[in-house]
This record gives sequence, C-alpha cells and structure tokens, in this order.
Amino acid sequence: MTESIIFKGALGINNKIDPIRHAYNPDTGVGFLQEAINCDIDDSGMISRRSGQIELSNVPSHSVFCDGGDCFVVQDRTTDAALYQVGTDFSLTGIRSGLIKGYRVSFCLVGDKTFYTNTVQNGVITNGISSAWPVGTYHGPDTFNDYSPVPVGSHIAYHQGRIWVSVDDVIYCSEPFNPGLFRLAKCFFQFKTNVKMIRPVAGGVWISDSEKIGFISSAESWDAQKYIKKFSSPAHEWSDNQRLVDLSNTKWQISGLSAVWSSDKGICIGTSDGQLINVTEENLVYSTGANGATIVDEHNVINSVY
Repeated sequence: MTESIIFKGALGINNKIDPIRHAYNPDTGVGFLQEAINCDIDDSGMISRRSGQIELSNVPSHSVFCDGGDCFVVQDRTTDAALYQVGTDFSLTGIRSGLIKGYRVSFCLVGDKTFYTNTVQNGVITNGISSAWPVGTYHGPDTFNDYSPVPVGSHIAYHQGRIWVSVDDVIYCSEPFNPGLFRLAKCFFQFKTNVKMIRPVAGGVWISDSEKIGFISSAESWDAQKYIKKFSSPAHEWSDNQRLVDLSNTKWQISGLSAVWSSDKGICIGTSDGQLINVTEENLVYSTGANGATIVDEHNVINSVY
C-alpha cells in the first residue's frame, strides 16, 4: 500500500496566521491540520493524542470550589439547588439544600471556614456543616459609626483580614478579622458597572467590573488604598482560577503567586505586585463571551468561554 501524507504539521493555538499559508493544497494533497480536539502539538508541529479521562454527568453542576481545603460543588435539582462537599473519591455529601436554582455560588476560604454567597443566600461551612453567616460585634471606644451584618452579594474574597463582598456595582469590606461586621458607609469601593471578579494576590486585589479591570494595592491605612485601571476589557465572569499559581519557571519568570483569568482580549495574568500580562494577545484571536472557567495545570492553561 502506498503511504499517503494527510497533513504535515499543525499550528497549535496560533490562529492569526493567514489561513492561505496553511490551507490544504489539492495539487500535493498536503496541508496543515487546522482543527482538532484532545490532541497535543509539540514545537515541531507533530501531533499526538492527548492522554486522560473524561467523566460525564447528566446532573447540572456548577460553582466548583477548592482552594487548598475542602472541595464543594453545587447541583441544580428539579425545584432547588443543593450544596455538596466532594470527597477524595469524588463522592458527594450533602451540605445544604434549598438554594435558588441556577444561581452561581461564590466561595472564599478563611482558616478552616468556607464562606459562600449566591446573591440572595449566604452561609459558612465548618467541618462539613453549614450555618448562618456570623454576625459580628463591635468592641472598642464609644462611637457614632454605624455597623451592619454582611450584605448578601454575588462575589466574595478574603484579603488581609477582611471579607470583600460585591453587591451590584459596589464592593464592601468587613472590619479587620471580623467577617460579620461591616461599616457600609466607610469601607467600600464604588464602580460604574456591576462587579464581575474579586481576586486577591499578595500585593492587593484584582477587580473587574463590566467594563474594565483594575488593581487595588494593599496599604496599612484604608484611606491609602487606591484603585488603578489596568485593562480596558473586563474579565469573563467566574473565569479566574481559584488557587493562585507559581509562574516563576515559565518564560515570564514571575515572582510570587499570580492570578489567571480570561477576557475577550485573551488570557490574562495578574501578578502579585499589580502587573497585568495578556499572554495570548500576539498569537490568538480570542473567543468572546460573558462567562468562563480556568484551570492552570503546571504550564497548561485550560479555559472555556461561554
């Protein structure tokens, strides 16, 4: 049997090259592979099947969370949603039912406690048991300041002892080391559009509203914290990776742990000191969308946009 060459190489994720350069040539019967799934492509253009497993489930699941502690997932059921803890063998243990179906849940880990919120309901999980979000108590000299319990928001995060909670276009921050006590009239950041991401790093907090991305540098004084715009494209909501990643051994040689997320302009790295790097800008015309999900596995970034 005569050997036939079907394709001579592949171009990886680079889709900015003129398609004419790697199109199929009918005269020679040879062309570059232009589309494939579950494949690895090396630097020489050679292609091979990607190893691994795919587990399928017909139960609508979302809001998976694990940041070095327990793992949780939310499943939509017939009339409500339920929060489960995921075991090391992928078994599910019920934590809370009666959540509103279809609402994404945001989590943050504070010590051995996992706080969560879904825009209209919130709580805290300790040792596999869900309870009401604690209500803090003010201790100190007499004051005329007004203090409130936590507002129920859509995104939460923990940074330098404070819980950060977004409610529409505002982020409120708790009193230091008191997640149930908020001074709403003082400790907040106002944006022009709804907040889509709160992602803390060592040197501050990356914030995306519906129009742009910026960085708030850490400071000892609350009044010294300032928001600086870094990027003109917003993050895809829910696309930021939950665990910060060490990218010191990559070509960028970034010190400290970084955040990673996607936007309509590409995959972005947010460094611990407030530098933003669009790593796919030169090679990739990126998919557009409103939401996303990102996993960083060593040097591989797996991202979906929808």
